[in-house]
Amino acid sequence: MTNLPERPVPPSRPGGTAGGRSVGGRRRGAGKRFLVVGDVLDGVIVHTRAQATGDHDATAEIRHRPAGAAGNTATWLGWLGADVDLVGRVGVDDVYRHERALEDAGVRPHIRYDARTSTGAVVSVRSDFGRTSMSDGGASAVLSADDVPSDLAGRADIVHLTGEAMLGTGGADRVAALVERARAGAARVSLDPSSVGVVRAIGAADLLGALDGVDVLLPGRAEAAALSGTTDMDEAARILTETVPLVLVTLGVDGVLLGRRGRVPQRVPATPATVVDTLGAGDAFAAGFIRAWATDQVRVGSAAREGTRVAARALGFVGGRPPV
Repeated sequence: MTNLPERPVPPSRPGGTAGGRSVGGRRRGAGKRFLVVGDVLDGVIVHTRAQATGDHDATAEIRHRPAGAAGNTATWLGWLGADVDLVGRVGVDDVYRHERALEDAGVRPHIRYDARTSTGAVVSVRSDFGRTSMSDGGASAVLSADDVPSDLAGRADIVHLTGEAMLGTGGADRVAALVERARAGAARVSLDPSSVGVVRAIGAADLLGALDGVDVLLPGRAEAAALSGTTDMDEAARILTETVPLVLVTLGVDGVLLGRRGRVPQRVPATPATVVDTLGAGDAFAAGFIRAWATDQVRVGSAAREGTRVAARALGFVGGRPPV
């Protein structure tokens, strides 16, 4: 989610324990357990002043960061004080490094390793003309339902599935198997398609068919259009709620479109933010939303506003994760 450069309005952060913060006399997310399943990647973040292909920029800012949609969402949940586990897959040489980065952010990692495949990577290049991202799923691309322990899914209140590398390979059957494993217990299931590339790789009809059992869908504008076949976001939300009862389409500076089955879509404005880097803002929105929604399925608009506040905070940092 991309917001206009304005004065930042940071979300309230819990006071130190993982019990959840108080909102309107209630503690949002208190006593709830979250499980995030998906991409854990190595990130290379580039900010260049190059004007054209072939230009050499000797002063480019290049930073290495842990990345990946699942890692981003889980660490924002941890930053918010949530009780959160993460299941991911990396190369055998990188297990300790990624486990440590997640633990430092308050996340319990359950990292599988792959001796034959390296850790996936994402390269994000920012310039005066916008941002371009390229990714190589690596080990994350072979993460499957078999990597998610049934007892871990069974203890969760919310299971969040996310990540282009994980969802974009293996077809609709793989997505359906992940959703089935997520529902091993009584958990509600949220899914972020992560990129329009996932929709194109699987096919819109097949992907929608694999979402049986998903409670919340969190697409961006491009993913919503690709899934629904229309660029009219109100109509897209209506179409998507025929498959998933609750749909939140993130629209950048236009905020969020909230779709509920049988209701007129609701607009939730973006929280003003100072934009440093848009990478991971959608993952931060997902964290803020599902944490607030976990304890109150009725006040969905309020949970969406919390998501925009966390996304605004994420826009103020380089990379997709909170500072720890």
